[in-house]
Amino acid sequence: MGSFKGIVKLGFIVFAMLMGVSSVASENLNQFNIEVHKASSLLGEENFLGNWKYSAENVPYEYAKGILFISKKEGVLTVVVALRGRESKAQDVRVEDNTLTFDLNLEGQIVSVSLKAEGDKISGKASSRDGIFQLTGERRLDPE
Repeated sequence: MGSFKGIVKLGFIVFAMLMGVSSVASENLNQFNIEVHKASSLLGEENFLGNWKYSAENVPYEYAKGILFISKKEGVLTVVVALRGRESKAQDVRVEDNTLTFDLNLEGQIVSVSLKAEGDKISGKASSRDGIFQLTGERRLDPE
C-alpha cells in the first residue's frame, strides 16, 4: 500500500511539472505571435521610408503635386508633406496591412490619406469634406 501512495505522489508531481511547462510554453508562444505581428508591421513601414513625388487628381493647384518625406526616428514614423511654398507634418501616422495612413491639417481642414506601396510606386486616396481624391506617385531617387 505504501508503494501505491508513492506512485500516486510521483504521478501528481510529474503532472504538476507538465502543467507548469505547458503554461510556460503557451506564454512563450503568445510572445512569439506578438513579436511576429510587430515585425510584420515594421516590414510594412520599410516599404514607405524615403521621399516620394506625388500628384493628386481634381484638387486645387497648390495641392496637386508635392513631395512626401517619410522617415522613422527613435521608433516613430513621421510624414512631412512638402507643398508649393510650405510644409505640413502629418498626424496619426501608422502602417497596417501594407497601407500607410495619416491625417493632415490643411488650412483648418483635416485631410485623411491612405496609401499603398508597390516597389517604387505609391497609390491611394485622400479624403476631406470636399470629396475623395486619387493619389499616385513614385519614389524620388536623390543622388547620394
